[in-house]
Formats: sequence, structure tokens, C-alpha cells
Amino acid sequence: MEEVIGSLYTFALFGSFLLGVVVTFIGKSYLDSYIDNAAYAKSITHPEMLDENGNVDQSELLYLRLVDDDATIDDNDDD
Repeated sequence: MEEVIGSLYTFALFGSFLLGVVVTFIGKSYLDSYIDNAAYAKSITHPEMLDENGNVDQSELLYLRLVDDDATIDDNDDD
């Protein structure tokens, strides 16, 4: 009986090690891509989004969203 428990313990220990390696490998790729995207997003911040101290403006922003598919205004439209 002790041999069975020892074998199960060894198998569980080895399986846990392999599971940890796989999870770490997958998690590292997600973390690396997140850091790359965050660094890219930080480097292309528009200057109008910054306050006078250079920090990102957290106030409410006004934006324009065009709902109409044909939202272009032509010079010859008199409507």
C-alpha cells in the first residue's frame, strides 16, 4: 500500500510541476502582449487628451458620433 501512495504522490507532484510550467508559459505570452499594447498606447497619446501638467485628462469629454450612413455634406445639397 505504501508503494501505491508513494507512486500517486510522485505522479501528482510531477503533474503539478508540468501544469505549472504550461500555465506560466501561456500566462507569460498574454502578459508580454499586454505590456507591449500598453506601452504602444501610452506612446501615441494625443496631446489634446493631456492637461496642463501632462497627465491624461480624466474629465468628461465631448465627442461626435454620426449616426446617418450618408453623413457627408455636399456643396450642392440645399436641404
